[in-house]
Amino acid sequence: MAGGKETPRQKMIGMMYLVLTALLALNISKEVLNGFVKVENSLQDTQHTLKGKVAETLTTLEVKYAQNKEKVGPFMDKARDVRERSDNLVNYITQLKGRCMAKSEGKYDDAVANDFVNFIGQDETGMDTTINLALIQKKDEYQELTAFMVGSEPQSPKFDENDPWSATALRKNLEAYRDYLKSVKLVDSQGQTRELPEYIKVQLDERFTFENEMEDGKEVLWEAANFFDVPLAAVMPLMSKMIVDVQDAQEDVLSWLLGGIEAKSYKFTNLMPLVVPESNYILRGDSFRADVLLAAYDATNAPDIFIDGDKWDGRDSTLLAYEGMEGLTIGADGMGKLRIPTRGMSLGDMSFKGLIRYQGPDGNIEPYSFYTPTITVAEPALVVSPTKMNVFYRGVPNPVEVSVPGVAQDKVDVRIDGGHSIKKQPDGSYIVEPSSSSSVREANITVSAELPDGSKKSLPAKNFRVKRIPDPVAFWTGKKPTDKGITKAEVLSFAPVAARMEGFDFDVKVRVKSFTLRISKDGAFSDLPSGNNRLTTDQQEALKRVRRGNIIYLEDILVSMPDGTERDLPPMKLKITG
Repeated sequence: MAGGKETPRQKMIGMMYLVLTALLALNISKEVLNGFVKVENSLQDTQHTLKGKVAETLTTLEVKYAQNKEKVGPFMDKARDVRERSDNLVNYITQLKGRCMAKSEGKYDDAVANDFVNFIGQDETGMDTTINLALIQKKDEYQELTAFMVGSEPQSPKFDENDPWSATALRKNLEAYRDYLKSVKLVDSQGQTRELPEYIKVQLDERFTFENEMEDGKEVLWEAANFFDVPLAAVMPLMSKMIVDVQDAQEDVLSWLLGGIEAKSYKFTNLMPLVVPESNYILRGDSFRADVLLAAYDATNAPDIFIDGDKWDGRDSTLLAYEGMEGLTIGADGMGKLRIPTRGMSLGDMSFKGLIRYQGPDGNIEPYSFYTPTITVAEPALVVSPTKMNVFYRGVPNPVEVSVPGVAQDKVDVRIDGGHSIKKQPDGSYIVEPSSSSSVREANITVSAELPDGSKKSLPAKNFRVKRIPDPVAFWTGKKPTDKGITKAEVLSFAPVAARMEGFDFDVKVRVKSFTLRISKDGAFSDLPSGNNRLTTDQQEALKRVRRGNIIYLEDILVSMPDGTERDLPPMKLKITG
């Protein structure tokens, strides 16, 4: 395996190992073997140092976890998993070292029976370790060791899925550990996914590489290069170096996890109380509701805030495409000053989508989507109640506008009693159609409003009087009952008799059903009836014979009203004036 990030001490030990391996090839035996013992002991010391660093990092994580379980929990869970995987691998390599020693010493079967207690144990710090290499008699043994770790064919190392004690099994375990660490990621308490930085992944690839090597101009497999015909004295430091690499990698990942906790600890320069009301318009009898919190901002690190001026559809949750937009002005209080003109907007409820871009503690710009509270756009309203004019008329649609300030129209429920009906119109207004029963003379409109918290508030009822439509006024040839004279030419126009509403604001159509024409001539009266609003032939012939001074009466004028009633209108008296 190649080294990743190594201390000067580790580099020196590595160089010693290479030199000793070269000397071993020259059969410089006893002194060289003792040199390997020194390298092994140095690596054991390094293991103790790294174990202490790992323990210190884990202790710091535990303290932070005790202080804030929600924030540190995801990091702590991942750290515990990394520790377990690392400890298992270190224990596995230690077990394999002990088995190699037992094999070279020719005591493997006895060691198996005694659970390798003579070769594997714990030191004074509680760390799993093997017997000191100096106590091994056959440090230069390699034949049994080669058969145990590689087999007889260097280009085809032995491997059995059910047997973890071989060079190939060792390589696969180290590769699996490397790949596991490279895949480490978590979702923090803010919902952000954290992945292992690329530079640590590169170091892991460099530290745990198992490429073929060149020996005497020939390419040999990693297993053969490190374990085939290699004496025990050289194999032990090699495997101790693997443990050091595992501990180094573990410490790198744990340190990254620890740093990740603080990487999202934002620093602020100012604190301020903030009250966010559910609504600024409160109905009497309701409660004022608001969220009260302590807000923080950094006066030295103002965010960029963007807002989409178009109404949010309530569904699109993608980040706002802010490019080309002008950011909001940020005040000295750290707040963006939002102003959205409502000119040209449709009426009703609406919300707007925005984006805050803020430089986090790690220097990266972080986007945060937000949506404004729902606002209600309404026409300017002036409420004036004419207490003497609160009247509904039967037979005509009575328009009514109903609004509750601060409450959207779709949150208002309007009802009417007394058998009357009220219907909402497309423009938001209402039409009241009173009951046709003349005995019902009042109507009460009740309104309930849905408040921001979902509760409903009933408002005081509004009382109206119910009346019939006033009588219309008869018209004939442009004359009405208040007129006294008429010309012969006007009479001979033979205009139909009509009835109109005077001084009445409703558009009411009235139809004359019948009338009687009475003509006074030389003291005698002649009565000529009509069954509709038009002059009959007899009436027309009689009118042709009238002359100056004669009097014409229009009587028994019967009209049909929109409320279903029939009315007798006052008569008209007209004197022929010329």
